[in-house]
Amino acid sequence: MRILLIILLIGSTSMVHSQKRVTTFGLQIKPIVPSNLFNTGETALTKNNLDFAVNQKLGYSMGGIIRIGLNERFSMETGISLVKRHFEATVFDNLDAYADTTRFGIYGYEVPVLGMVFIRLTDQIYMNTAFGLAFDVFPSDVSSLGSSDEFEHVGIRRGLNETTNLLSWMKVGLIANLGYEFRTEKSGYFYVGGSYHLPFQNIYHSFLLYERNAISDQAHLQLAGNYLTLDFRYLFHEEPKEKKRKTKRDPDSMPGWMKK
Repeated sequence: MRILLIILLIGSTSMVHSQKRVTTFGLQIKPIVPSNLFNTGETALTKNNLDFAVNQKLGYSMGGIIRIGLNERFSMETGISLVKRHFEATVFDNLDAYADTTRFGIYGYEVPVLGMVFIRLTDQIYMNTAFGLAFDVFPSDVSSLGSSDEFEHVGIRRGLNETTNLLSWMKVGLIANLGYEFRTEKSGYFYVGGSYHLPFQNIYHSFLLYERNAISDQAHLQLAGNYLTLDFRYLFHEEPKEKKRKTKRDPDSMPGWMKK
């Protein structure tokens, strides 16, 4: 967060450029990278000699974006993306030295609303920072089995709090990114960077159910839903919109009643 604020401060005092009066459409693909650095890796719990864990795996986000140039300093960006989060749930029975694994995925739709600042580095290369809100929609709950019926994972969408399912299908969070953009005259813009998405609350209840050799137990974990991505974008070329100039009307062409 501090790094982002420093970059925004630099942007406000440096030679900053964006696409003035340019509205353009683009496509993006964002591989989701698991990382313990931003708490996007493992969620774990140990109880009754059983080790339960849920690990985030490689996922992806892809969709379309719309960028609106506001002035010479700032742009706004929105769009819609399909987000597929991949997870692996595991259990290890310390008494029997038995382990089992199941994989599951969570589909969601993300609509970001971002404010962007561009810093011109060369004639064609720009650095940009962006910060805003992301609205996530989750269509369904999920479930999966391990290699046998002895281990099962059930994921239930989380509501506004622990005791209600109200608005369990929608979450709001922060999103920030930093990247570099290469702009051509007629072939559009090519962008590479990274993003971090942090929901304001956990997105799913994760229940891990284990039953084997008269041993029955379960773990309740929370899936935060935050993720780190590498961003690859292409924005199509669009010409700037010409600003309409107001022209004075010739008095001789006015109707008689307007001349009075």
